[in-house]
Amino acid sequence: MALVLRTLFQSELLSIRHGVARPSPEDTKELECETADLVLLPIAGVLAKHDGPRQHVIANANHAIFLGTGQPYRISFPGDIGDEALVLDFSKEALMQMLVDAAGVQQLYAPMLRSHSLLPPASVLNRELLWRHLHEPVVDQLAVQEISVSVLTASVQAACRDRQQLDRATPTQTQGRRRQQVETVKELISLYPQQDWALDELARHVHTSPFHLARVFKEEVGLPVHRYLIRTRLARALRTMQASCADLTQIAHACGFASHSHFTSSFRSVFGMTPTQSRQRGMI
Repeated sequence: MALVLRTLFQSELLSIRHGVARPSPEDTKELECETADLVLLPIAGVLAKHDGPRQHVIANANHAIFLGTGQPYRISFPGDIGDEALVLDFSKEALMQMLVDAAGVQQLYAPMLRSHSLLPPASVLNRELLWRHLHEPVVDQLAVQEISVSVLTASVQAACRDRQQLDRATPTQTQGRRRQQVETVKELISLYPQQDWALDELARHVHTSPFHLARVFKEEVGLPVHRYLIRTRLARALRTMQASCADLTQIAHACGFASHSHFTSSFRSVFGMTPTQSRQRGMI
């Protein structure tokens, strides 16, 4: 893996780095370990985090990934696309206090927390707002810290709720198989969000019935398959809007929306404003 890390922000509370990772021919399957609890916020691309044999999760720009101190893991890149992410590294004392307040735990790798979470829509917008603040000529330290704390809190609370729902819904002996099915579908959607997917087509990819896939996907992820697809398309559109001043209709079509109106209505439904309004308010 070719990894380039650049520090964007440093304070007593936290540091934020921008990482760009690309697959390389020399990639191995060796495990890595972190010396601190880190929060990874993908902003582009797709990654898979492997916590053990046949245990992995797919993450795109709708997710947060937790890397715990001393916890072995391996990163791979479906489709050989690579990824781009913000890496949040809070001070040990501050992180512990926020975790206790948010979820009643003292570390990111706690039994009641998943190692990843689906970010609420407001946090996806906040991550883009954080990116904008980090690239201002004069960085507003208070704004960066406040947004970072908000995103961390929301991601931890989402991971906690996900784990509780999963434990109630699934017998232990069936967890592994259904998780693999769900992660494979997430990978397909993350790699090809512009594709006009059908439920039966996705079900065939994971060798199950459309009914079973629809049920277990919602139980595992917290969203129906279609809404997850829309969220993935919107996350890609947000990144494109951040990176360029391209026409919104062009962005809509490139990200898989049938029309500008479909893009606008989906954007408003998830984020509470239209794409045009977000640009006018300086959100993107």
